[in-house]
Amino acid sequence: MDLGLKGKAVLVTGGTSGIGLAIAQRFVGEGAAVAVCGRDPARMDAAVKALRGAGGNAEGFIAHVDRMADVKSLVAGTVARFGRLDIVVSNAGTHLKGSVEDLPVERLEEHLRTKVLGAWELARQALPHLRKQKGGRFIVIIGQAGKVPGANVIASAVTNAAQHAFVKSLSDYLGKDNILVNAVCPSRIKSPLTDTLNLDGERYLGLSLEHQESGWGLKVPLGRFGEPDDIASAVAFMASERASFLTGTNIDVDGGYQRMIF
Repeated sequence: MDLGLKGKAVLVTGGTSGIGLAIAQRFVGEGAAVAVCGRDPARMDAAVKALRGAGGNAEGFIAHVDRMADVKSLVAGTVARFGRLDIVVSNAGTHLKGSVEDLPVERLEEHLRTKVLGAWELARQALPHLRKQKGGRFIVIIGQAGKVPGANVIASAVTNAAQHAFVKSLSDYLGKDNILVNAVCPSRIKSPLTDTLNLDGERYLGLSLEHQESGWGLKVPLGRFGEPDDIASAVAFMASERASFLTGTNIDVDGGYQRMIF
């Protein structure tokens, strides 16, 4: 299905691996020009090589989204490279596990700067360019802790809940400009991030990774972990005209894992 994304210019933060890279690859496959940013030069080179190898018009930028000057340069560089900006995907950030006693306030502050303040500045810098196109998309990737708080995910719960509030408020403000603001919410997705996490309910006891994953899958109605491409599909839909009457909303992509009615 043609989603009508050909010729659009897209910026994906945290786009050098995992979910971010899958999103960038999906946009390239749809004929969009894609800029990705990340912190690691080697990962950046590999990501851009992969995107261009797939025939994509792609550019990479080294940027720390918790540094506001970097965000400004990132948006300016994307527009200078492609001449426009239509779609922004705020994906940078990680999951921060630990109790309130485990985590000093400085760790929470770092988390907030990347996922909330960075997204805030990304929106501020992108808005003039999205308005110039008479509309656009601003999509935020938000982890499950914003909806499912827990004792050992308190920092992510606070940060991700703030992201949800940001999406809802920003969508209200920008509706008049035909700039749609939405969230895609992954959970139980295989990625380099989940490879480094001790997930709730994880079983060790000398079991292989495959046996451990079979235990994780028992908590997911579809019986398996998702793939980064599952998130990319949802983001591409949100970015397309097929989602032209959706704003201020969020889509859970989790195989049914998050059991709530909102």
